[in-house]
Amino acid sequence: MNSRILVRDFMKPLKAYFKPETSVEEVVKAMVQNHVMGGPVLGQNKELLGFITEQDCLKQMLNDSYYCEDHEIAANIMSTNTLSVSPDEDIVKLAQMILNKLPKCYPVVEDNKVIGMITRTDILKALSLNRVESCRV
Repeated sequence: MNSRILVRDFMKPLKAYFKPETSVEEVVKAMVQNHVMGGPVLGQNKELLGFITEQDCLKQMLNDSYYCEDHEIAANIMSTNTLSVSPDEDIVKLAQMILNKLPKCYPVVEDNKVIGMITRTDILKALSLNRVESCRV
């Protein structure tokens, strides 16, 4: 297998990201429109503050509906122990690292700013393409 396949070569631009004050309804709408399963919550300088997933939103919307409560904002339901990766991370090392991790997508952070996303699907694609290339030689 090729020794260095970089995250930057397979990451995707951000389709959806959120401000801490974004309502859960707005978060859900953006996720559905952009066909993403989650997105980063960013500060004013695009620094990573947390991550919000479909699961977070589903749980909150069920609670809101059941208890007829006001809807929450992203800052109140996001996870703050977010795993992120560098664009210069080797995809093979990343794949090994995330084997036992639950997230399906990871913010790509460079110079303290989120510049894109990479999913497990993107990682599989990179590994598959690299395997095909390696086997041709």
